[in-house]
Amino acid sequence: MMRSIRNARKGFLPVLLLLVLVISGCSSKSSGESKNVITVPDAAIWGEESSALQTMYDLYQKDHPEYKIKQVTIKEVETALAAGEGSDLLLIDPFVAKESFKQGYVEPLDKYYEKYQYDKEMFKWAKNAYVFEGKTIGIPWNYEGLVLVYNKTLFKENGWEVPRNYNDLESLIKEFKKKDLIPLAWGTADCAECDTWWITSIVNSILGPEGAKQLFSGDKKWTDPEIIEAVQRYSDFWNNGYLSDKKSHAISQEDSMQLFAQGKAAMKLDGTWSLASDLQTDFDIGYAPFPSWDPNGKPVIPLGVGGGLVINAKSKHKDQVAELLSYFFHEDVVEEMAKNGIPEPINADFSNMDLKPNVAEALNLISGAAAKGETGYVVWSYGSPRVVNAIKEFPSVYLKKTTPDKWLEKLQELKEKDIVEKTLFDLGNY
Repeated sequence: MMRSIRNARKGFLPVLLLLVLVISGCSSKSSGESKNVITVPDAAIWGEESSALQTMYDLYQKDHPEYKIKQVTIKEVETALAAGEGSDLLLIDPFVAKESFKQGYVEPLDKYYEKYQYDKEMFKWAKNAYVFEGKTIGIPWNYEGLVLVYNKTLFKENGWEVPRNYNDLESLIKEFKKKDLIPLAWGTADCAECDTWWITSIVNSILGPEGAKQLFSGDKKWTDPEIIEAVQRYSDFWNNGYLSDKKSHAISQEDSMQLFAQGKAAMKLDGTWSLASDLQTDFDIGYAPFPSWDPNGKPVIPLGVGGGLVINAKSKHKDQVAELLSYFFHEDVVEEMAKNGIPEPINADFSNMDLKPNVAEALNLISGAAAKGETGYVVWSYGSPRVVNAIKEFPSVYLKKTTPDKWLEKLQELKEKDIVEKTLFDLGNY
């Protein structure tokens, strides 16, 4: 997906994919369509995902010349589905998929999972993002997470160790300041929702994976003292000028990336979706788990599902689309996804793939963390809708327009409203 859309997706994925799924409507049951035409999302508009989609389509088309794959665009997915339209295959996030399933617009895939063994190598937590009311309604498209990106050459030249917790980070910042370096590049002028990255990193490392899970969907409260203390720590960190010299709210994500690329900032919090961006630098780039916000804690890499593939319940070609979906797990498609830093949520051996060194390093880092139980949950995939939407107001805390405890009280009030409306992610599906 293009960078501007990708940034927004990190903030409030349900709203984004509800509204942005492409541009001119096309019905899978329009009178002019041939009975052997399968309509699918247009690969060209999906940015990083484009090559993988196109590869999947081409592989199926080669094996099934009796069917024509027609790539189409849709203005608003839910509107199209409600009208009995929309493509046979859809690419939508878990929230929209579940809402559409409740209306009878999305086809359950349980029998196809059994027939094609989609989940043979699939991570259970990723599959469960598309389980609703006992039915599996989609195939998770990719997983994505947050990592520390750092100037590897600079660290090596100065004998610096990658920080693992807040105490390490504070000690290292003293070294950065001696060299007039910005400790961390950051910018949200073009992406207020990107502050969800920080909230995600903070609560996962303070609470641990189980605590973060309970915060997003269980009994843990946003007003717990340890969370208030951690958010205050971030406000102090920001006001000390450690994030883009207190200008993060005034510069864009691209600006912050250039601060890092030009060697003016030593590190950056970023997502795996940026791995294939071909950032031009005069130094080697390193990847590591972002340091724990706990002074003596252990780092956690938060992960989440970025989107998924579903079948339109009104499609006349459900069986054919189900077979098309089996090609999603073809080695060529798996490699295309990995090359772009958006790996499929399956057990995959990256060592035999033709990946850029930075992509391979980061994906192996995540795989290793997952094997050791050191991965958590991104708030934009697992947080309740009102809470996720309100996190864009986080600057009011570090700009001192409100206090951490008052802001967190508001988040807890919003969570309680989401509890009443039963919009929290099902704990049983983590």
